[in-house]
Formats: sequence, C-alpha cells, structure tokens
Amino acid sequence: MNDGLPVAEGGPRRRARFSKLQAWLGILLSLVCLAWLISTTEWAGVWSALTQVDYWLVVAATLLNLASVLLRTARWRLMFRTHRVPSFGRLTAALLVGQAVNVLAPARLGDLARATLAGTGATAYTLGTLMVEIALDLLMLVALVVLLLSQATLPAWWQGSGQALVVTSAVALAAVMALVVGRRWMARALERLAAQWHHPSVRRVLAVAGQLLLSLDILGRPAQLLPALAWSMLIWILYGAVNYILLGAVGERPSVLVAFFLLAVLQLGVAVPSSPGRIGVFHYLCVQALAVFGISGPTALSYAVILHLISVVVPMTLGAALAWRLGVQMWSASPATEET
Repeated sequence: MNDGLPVAEGGPRRRARFSKLQAWLGILLSLVCLAWLISTTEWAGVWSALTQVDYWLVVAATLLNLASVLLRTARWRLMFRTHRVPSFGRLTAALLVGQAVNVLAPARLGDLARATLAGTGATAYTLGTLMVEIALDLLMLVALVVLLLSQATLPAWWQGSGQALVVTSAVALAAVMALVVGRRWMARALERLAAQWHHPSVRRVLAVAGQLLLSLDILGRPAQLLPALAWSMLIWILYGAVNYILLGAVGERPSVLVAFFLLAVLQLGVAVPSSPGRIGVFHYLCVQALAVFGISGPTALSYAVILHLISVVVPMTLGAALAWRLGVQMWSASPATEET
C-alpha cells in the first residue's frame, strides 16, 4: 500500500525541480542577452534616440495595446456558454492579474490565478476556456507565419523556426479538433466511469475532465466560434498596429511587413525561457527582428525598450496593482479568498 506514496509525491517534486531549472535557465539566457546588448550598443546613441521619439505616437500605441486587453476580455466572455458569465470588469481584472503573474512567476501560475479570479465557481471549466483561447491564438500565429513565409523573403534562421511552428501547431490543433469532434462520446464515457467508480478522488478527477471537455464546446458550434475567430483577428491586428505605430515613433518608415514579422518573432519568443519581466530576451529578439530590415543600433534598442514598456511593463503594473487589491500573492498565485 505504501509503495505508491513516493510516486505520488515524486510528481510535484519533479515539477518543482523543472520549474526551478526553467527559472534559472531563463535568468541565465536573460543575462547573456543583456551582456550582448551592453557590449554591442552605443548607449549615448540610445539615449539620443529616446529623446527624439514622438511620444504622442507612443501614447497612441499604449492605448491600442490596452484596447487589446478589452478585446481579449470580450472574446473570453464568449466562451462561458454553459456557466454563469462573469462581469466584464471581473474578467478584465482576472486577465490582467493572470498576465502579470505569468510574467513574474514560473510555470504559468497566472493561468490558475486567472481561472480562480474569474469567479465562475468552476475552475476546471474556466481553465478549459484558456485552452480554447490558446488554440485560437495559435491558429492566428500559424496563419501569420504561413502568410509571411509565402509573401516575403526572410532569413533562413526564421524560415526554419516558422516551418517547425507550422508543423507542430498543425499536430496540436488536430489533437484539439479530435477532442472537439469526440467530446460528446468522451463525456458519455466519463459518465459511465463515474457511475462505476464511487471513490471521491476518482469522481473529482472525472468531474474535472468532464468540465474541461465541456469548455471546448465553443469550438464545435459555428455560432460561437465565428465571433471568437473575428475577435481573435481583430486582437492580432491591434498587436500589429502597435508595432506599426512605434516604427513611426522612433523615426522609421512604418511598414506592415516589419510590424507583423516582429509580432511573429516575439510571439515565438514567448517559448524561450526568460527572467521575470522578460528583460533581456525580449529586447534581444526585438533587435534581431528589426535588423532583418536594416533597423539596427540605437534605433532598434530604443524601439525594443519602448515596446517592452508598452506590452509588458504597463499591463504587468496594472495586473500587480489589481492583484494587491484582490489579495493575490503574485509568486504563488493564491488569492486570499479561495473559490470553489
């Protein structure tokens, strides 16, 4: 009987060790990127470039980025078909807190905080809606990468990464669609298992699995899926618009190709381990992406600094302030008041 205990405890220990390893690897990569930026940058030129920025355009880009948060909230609300739909304000707060926790803490603890703070009373179902959200964003990223690969001549290092993303994402999306197609059959199978197994722990696991399946329902209903896809397209257009406007802000000629190539590179870069706040890695990827189009040196780094402030620091600060107000511990993602 006791032979199973070490196995049960080993899982959390292994996950904790992996999270720590990932965190230290992220810090190391960030330090390497920062060292490279420090050693190759003319900092007087960066300061000069920052003083010449059109900050009215920066304000416009910041407002557009904050507008994308509201659009993401609107899309998220579409996914609560079978449960009480939380208020728009509550979901916006949960989204910002979750985003802040994900930026500051390892292991995507922000997703758990976000699902809990949504206040639906069904955390597993809400986590499932986040899976749907990831699938929609992955679809948008794949569409963008395919468009870039087909319409522009890009460096070999990026083409390889883009092609790998398309292949792996196609497999992942196919798996999600298989779950969507078979969700009703699997739900009935879970009900039969629940009728046969009366142990509380087993029933809880089966109930969680059932809620996760139920959350995928939107992907099988065109009336709900099409609006979610429309919101997703608008969200990604806003992301690209932020990059586009900032090109003008730093004195470069705005380019749709540059803006959306940078968006694709930074989205792919989310998978790269980084320090809390994405300091270093974000700036390095931004500089490398801009260099493809001849934007380099102080201009590229000043652009990276401003974009990091707009897309990472401002939402993270808002999320941290909301977390403090709601009593959420940022590093453990546990709210002061537990939701059931």
